[in-house]
Amino acid sequence: MRVKQVLNNSVVLGVDDNGTEVIMLGPGLGFRSHPGAEVDPAGVQRTFVPDGIGSLERLAAMVEEISIEAVAASEEVMRIGRERLGSYVTARVLIPLADHIGFALRRTQDGTASEYPLRSELSYLYPAELAYGREALDIIERRTGVRLPASEAVPIAMHFVNAQYGSDDMREYIRLTSALEQILRIIEEEYGIRYDEGSVEVARFITHLRFLFVRARLHDTDPEVPIVGRPAGDADALLEAVRASKPRQYASAVRIGELLAELFDWAVDQDELLYLSLHVARLTAAATTPR
Repeated sequence: MRVKQVLNNSVVLGVDDNGTEVIMLGPGLGFRSHPGAEVDPAGVQRTFVPDGIGSLERLAAMVEEISIEAVAASEEVMRIGRERLGSYVTARVLIPLADHIGFALRRTQDGTASEYPLRSELSYLYPAELAYGREALDIIERRTGVRLPASEAVPIAMHFVNAQYGSDDMREYIRLTSALEQILRIIEEEYGIRYDEGSVEVARFITHLRFLFVRARLHDTDPEVPIVGRPAGDADALLEAVRASKPRQYASAVRIGELLAELFDWAVDQDELLYLSLHVARLTAAATTPR
């Protein structure tokens, strides 16, 4: 492996004989090195393939500020997160996640704690991500010797939620979470019910909405990607049947569609109204506890 570019004293971009580029981290690895020089494998602590990892300069600046142990912990959290949550977790997560974990480690060591107000929303909107956020605390402790506060599971989970939506912006997560809450509130208000937030029906409905958000984001960047897909069979006839047999649920679906149009400027079509109507019908049938 030879040096292609020295990013800073601890980070170099290397290239092998096949032309494959690898980011290598290690204390003093880039010191007195230069392009074309052979890399001493004994000095390499971590390696990353740069595809999808973001700006090399940003990674170099990040390693200047946090320990290589924290970067290594973040890499393991990202890798296991892909196994636990799905292939949508890519290397794009690494830089913002490592940036956060580095600051969280410093705050903890300084005795400064942070509280995050979205724990209750995460617990039922994104239970898998929050559960993995708690598991990530064990990984970080094993790697760094520092136990982060339990509240840090929330922002770690939020990084993986953002990965599913294809965004690195925490504000996008907050917007989408707020929309999910408003949609569930619409159903509660119209039917005077409360439902089990851990029920299968709620989980299926939230999963459907989450994939709707993902499709809408893809549609924004590539108009050839449809926001919704047509269900099998004669969708128009099925929608008419649902509208006739479940008028209240269809009206709720229309209201949800109007909310999404208002919040995100999405055109929710008839196919999506069919899906939403059926989900509302399942939710209201499963909810038996009055408000």
